[in-house]
Amino acid sequence: MRQLMAMGPGQMEWHDDVPEPVLLTASDALVRPVALSICDADVAYLQGKFQTRDPFCFGHEFVADVVSLGDEVSGFAVGDRVVVSFLIACGTCRRCLQGLPAACLTVGNKAAFGFGIFGDWGGAGCDLIRVPYAATMMMRLPEGMSATDAASAGDNLSDAFRCVADGLAEEPGTPVLIVAGDGETPSVSLYAAALARALGSEQVDYLDSDPSRLAIAEALGVNAIEMAKAPKSYGSYFVTADTSGDVSGAWLSTALRSTAPYGRCTSCGVYHRSAPVPLGTMYSQGVRFMTGWTNVQVMMPKVLALLDERRVNVKPIHTIARWDDAVDALKEPPWKLILARDEVM
Repeated sequence: MRQLMAMGPGQMEWHDDVPEPVLLTASDALVRPVALSICDADVAYLQGKFQTRDPFCFGHEFVADVVSLGDEVSGFAVGDRVVVSFLIACGTCRRCLQGLPAACLTVGNKAAFGFGIFGDWGGAGCDLIRVPYAATMMMRLPEGMSATDAASAGDNLSDAFRCVADGLAEEPGTPVLIVAGDGETPSVSLYAAALARALGSEQVDYLDSDPSRLAIAEALGVNAIEMAKAPKSYGSYFVTADTSGDVSGAWLSTALRSTAPYGRCTSCGVYHRSAPVPLGTMYSQGVRFMTGWTNVQVMMPKVLALLDERRVNVKPIHTIARWDDAVDALKEPPWKLILARDEVM
């Protein structure tokens, strides 16, 4: 079979004649990816912002068709179209049953497809991939749902959902602030804005420094506010989200200082180093702050329900390219690139 390999920052290659995976346990599935969403972290790696790794099979956000199922996998059939969590988790340990698959006790935390550093699970840029713990890892796409619309539900869309969903459930209709800043996680930023609207926020304010992302935000129907640098604060919101990933902490501080008393601030910016936070403000305001990997398996069904109900519009965020054109498309990737096989274009 063929695999899309990341050889290093900015270096992508197709490798042919790679051995096909096989079912290793009765809880496995084999699936054929048909739509591959390029994660914000993928783009950062290609741009040389992360440490170079050994070559690895690229891609971890994907929709696929089921090819084969282990004897213990129930609820699915060959031919089903599914979205697969990027996060590997067993679904049956104590932490998984508590709704914390990111802390799975069976595989350990930070087990994931397609990064080359979080275990030997393979990547989704291929003709066939083994999905362990398939009954937990996969969700069937609702009838008629676009594979490209759902391609990111296994990671970035679910990450964006957790940024705003709990706060809006607690305080329905409340205004939401998305602090994208310099845009280290652009697709999560835009997804969070779209999801906040879909979940009923009466006002979504989106702070960003990039005119092209701001134009997409406007197309989503949110208040797109251009900011060249991080303000100390921007109003007072019960729900705020930091999607900047700025290690200076400037944009993160904006989000935290803009959180209303005992409001919720979630950060899904990718921080590989420490960033300062205004702890005194957080203490005096009682800010409830959450960061870390999202518990994707818990979020995916809720995200798919919104997509199925046509409540969230992701099309303005996506740029679709043909699967076979992946190497060229990844030379200068747009804010959210989806690679699609011809049958789902």
